[in-house]
Amino acid sequence: MQLSKKFRFLAASILACQLVVPIGVNAEEQRDYIAPSWVDQADYVALGDSLAHGMNEVGMIGLGYTDFVAQSLQQDGLITSYNKGFANSGYTTSDVLMDIQNNVEKSVVGFGYPSEKVKVHTSIKEAEIITLTVGANDLIPILEESQTTGINAAMMLKASQGAIKNIAAILEEIKKLNPNAQIYVMGYYNSFPYYSEDVQQQFKMLLKVMNATIKTTAEKASAIFVPTYNIVAKDVPSYLPNPDNIHLSEAGYLAVANEAFLPAIKTSTLWDVSKTIQANMMDSTTVKLSWQEAKDNVGVTSYKVYVNGKLTFTQDAAINAITLDNLIANTAYTVAIKAVDAAGNESVQSPTVTFTTGRNLSFTDIEKNWAKEFILKAAELGIMNGYPDGTFKPDQFVTRAQAASMLVRSLGLTTNEQAPFTDIAIYDVGTQSEIAAAYAHGLIKGSDGTFSPGLPVTRAQLAVMINRAYEYEKKQSYAVKGKAPFSDIASYDEETKHAITMLYEQGIIIGSEGGFAPEAPTKRGHAAKIFINFNSLLKK
Repeated sequence: MQLSKKFRFLAASILACQLVVPIGVNAEEQRDYIAPSWVDQADYVALGDSLAHGMNEVGMIGLGYTDFVAQSLQQDGLITSYNKGFANSGYTTSDVLMDIQNNVEKSVVGFGYPSEKVKVHTSIKEAEIITLTVGANDLIPILEESQTTGINAAMMLKASQGAIKNIAAILEEIKKLNPNAQIYVMGYYNSFPYYSEDVQQQFKMLLKVMNATIKTTAEKASAIFVPTYNIVAKDVPSYLPNPDNIHLSEAGYLAVANEAFLPAIKTSTLWDVSKTIQANMMDSTTVKLSWQEAKDNVGVTSYKVYVNGKLTFTQDAAINAITLDNLIANTAYTVAIKAVDAAGNESVQSPTVTFTTGRNLSFTDIEKNWAKEFILKAAELGIMNGYPDGTFKPDQFVTRAQAASMLVRSLGLTTNEQAPFTDIAIYDVGTQSEIAAAYAHGLIKGSDGTFSPGLPVTRAQLAVMINRAYEYEKKQSYAVKGKAPFSDIASYDEETKHAITMLYEQGIIIGSEGGFAPEAPTKRGHAAKIFINFNSLLKK
């Protein structure tokens, strides 16, 4: 498909009417059911057998679990295309595998595609979400015979081993075509709940082993196993109403979609909108919030702003920023945004930011210091702290441990990992965690298994830390425009010179008398200025 995702998203809102508009509703009565969203809409492909195809309990193709999954994701503004054209009733694991290996072309059954037919490789390559339901037809002929002859253990073992082998091969083929796709593999339910108790017991044991093996196979391929056994078992009369047919009713498919697949799919990192909102502390009681514009198939009309869970503001969609003032100093706040369209649909994701307002602080030794405003700002934001005696000690040197902690606090970084340094055990748990976070996110490296946490951080070392933090936050390197005009940095490696140049070009440092003094220890007053200016750079 060559069309842009934006175009296909708009097309999908028209082509998916059969999923989102009740049958019998006139065109004049049709309304917009698609919610606004902040994410890039994904493409969804369903592979497999009759369960993915949507065969129901009377042997007709209707709405299956894949259709309900697609409908929900589309209404939430999360997908732009859906195709179950490669799911076929009667397919075995071998059939699915051969379709992929042969790159078959089939008619699109779904929405959002620019042509009526598409090849399976194309669909897989462009899909962010893939569901796979297959394997039942490898076993059903043996199970159907078992009602009169009992389960043939040898045949079942051979068939189940073949199915698992093919599923592993299918997942491998998908990963070759699209290593970034998120694959969801459906587990088996008891499709023969009306068989005799003896056969039931054998079949349930088989299902337990099969599901465990499929789960292991899926996870080895970095796919997600989706269990369905308990969901179907809790209401067999409604979900499997025909004793002579193994297929779910529409109610059963809906339950599998809502209770199994959608909870797994909707927790995907695809829908992470945490980077779409930012909070900029203006002072200890004022915060400016800004967020990216949400997308919608028709158009966003307003944004709802929730402060600590309470709807506080509703504003026109033309404005995607707001200033919150008169907040309480040194207090935690959580702000969430919901986008709303003309039909009243609200975005499912809520870009959310949590921050703590600054503290109204003063220090006894900074009144006449050149860095006073930077120091107060850094203290308000919790990046730097004073001392118990009420001083800040602006001319005292910053240690490497303190620099790592300051940087981690300014970016809000955390980790559950431990740093591999042998010389930080004397520090408190909080400082060790901050050093570990700086290491885990690539801001520091250390040398020979040590970090030298108590040594003063040099101006060159701090510049490198700041540059790495920039690359981490922006997900790209800073493109320098020239060379920094410092005569004393020529002997340093390229990373250090690049870092110093970035800080110079962005006005974070200015040097003195043509030099940068890269080996000089960094004073606390200078560190306050650097961190505050760096925070401003990240918000550009």
